Amino acid sequence: MEDYLDKSGKAILAACLTYDHARSAEKMADWNCIGENNIAWKQGPFLSAGANEKQLDRSKPYCFKISDEFAAVAEIIMGPNPEISKNGGVKLPLPPKDKNESRVEPVISKLAILEQFELFKEFLQTFNGPFNKKRCKAWENLAEKDKIDLVTELTDRRNELTHDSDYKMPSMKEAVEYFYELRQLAPLFYKVFQQQKNS
Repeated sequence: MEDYLDKSGKAILAACLTYDHARSAEKMADWNCIGENNIAWKQGPFLSAGANEKQLDRSKPYCFKISDEFAAVAEIIMGPNPEISKNGGVKLPLPPKDKNESRVEPVISKLAILEQFELFKEFLQTFNGPFNKKRCKAWENLAEKDKIDLVTELTDRRNELTHDSDYKMPSMKEAVEYFYELRQLAPLFYKVFQQQKNS
């Protein structure tokens, strides 16, 4: 149990930190976020100068140099001589933005949800817990129905994100709620297992 709690906690903290960095950089390079009074700078994550330092100029978007890995993938997708737009840039076939005007949030959220489920499943497998439909059926008389139903719901969402190409975009709020639900279920199922073992 302690190993699962440690791994799941570190994993969600890593996802949140990565999201905060990615979303902060995304805002800094977005034309829709210019202006000191823009709503983008009312709620984090965002980059800011330190206390008593000259604040960042938010009157124009910043640029960033892409990684060698990003450049390699872009060349694979677009070919070695992509069409140059009239402003001198290359239009990339990027994924759509979510309701928060972010491309990074759905990607990081999805990865966080999938990782959290796999850590939960790995833990439940140590005592044959309910991590799929077959195991949930076997646990119907051992655990409360609403808890088994919740596992089914969480498993269905994980399967949707894993196997479907069209799904409701996840958010970091959903990823954190998903993490929280799994962390609540794990000790409940472990307690049932311990009681069954000792009876």
